[in-house]
Amino acid sequence: MAYNQFIEAANSMADASGAVIRAGDQKSFQIVKKGDGSPVTSVDQATEDRVRDIISEAFPDHGIVGEERDDHAPDSEFVWVLDPIDGTLPFLAGIPVYGTLIALLHQKRPVLGVIDMPMTGDRWIGCEGMPTTRNGEPCRTRSCADLSDAMMSTSNPDYYDESNVSALEQMRDRSNWNVYGGSCMAYAQIASGRIDVGMDVLFDVHDYMALVPVIQGAGGIISDWSGKALDLNSGDRFVAAGDARVHEQALEILSAI
Repeated sequence: MAYNQFIEAANSMADASGAVIRAGDQKSFQIVKKGDGSPVTSVDQATEDRVRDIISEAFPDHGIVGEERDDHAPDSEFVWVLDPIDGTLPFLAGIPVYGTLIALLHQKRPVLGVIDMPMTGDRWIGCEGMPTTRNGEPCRTRSCADLSDAMMSTSNPDYYDESNVSALEQMRDRSNWNVYGGSCMAYAQIASGRIDVGMDVLFDVHDYMALVPVIQGAGGIISDWSGKALDLNSGDRFVAAGDARVHEQALEILSAI
């Protein structure tokens, strides 16, 4: 299947979302605490609304699953999955690792993903059958044969509890270096060969659907903690690696949790 029209549309969505975020970052905005305790701002909502408008105009028969608004036709053949600001806490803190995640699913399988970083001007695009690009240039994961040589990332150690903190401790102790707080930028850097393995918990589909085509198109692997492919029914734990050998070693730890 040719995805060129969808790539073009996704670029337009990312252009529009970035404009809303940059404008909102310069103004006062409302902050609301959601039921799970996480924050959402009026900028998150305005960004998602803008992207939804583009989808509805260009592809009225497509479904939309967004983090901040109700699902629309989620059983459609094509479904867009949106996280308007991945990394709302960094957004609130003014740390520019937050970005917009845009994914397109065909028959519930992610085939197109965009990681757009509006404050750094970086954009990664992954599409089935094509190499992942960063700002229009192909990018690749790097070779890493062993976890002991790897740089490991996780978004926030505070997300772990007694049921899964041992996974973080084991991954941290077996990795060479560890970096925290990168949000979606950390997974983009797996695709660019700067980080070797990333893992997270308490994430939902909006947080990882776009990562799948980006990382796979750069030569990496991403799955849940048992090694299963990610889809709309996957749980809240996932792991990504640039090298299959490190992914396998990570799964030996994570699948036992």
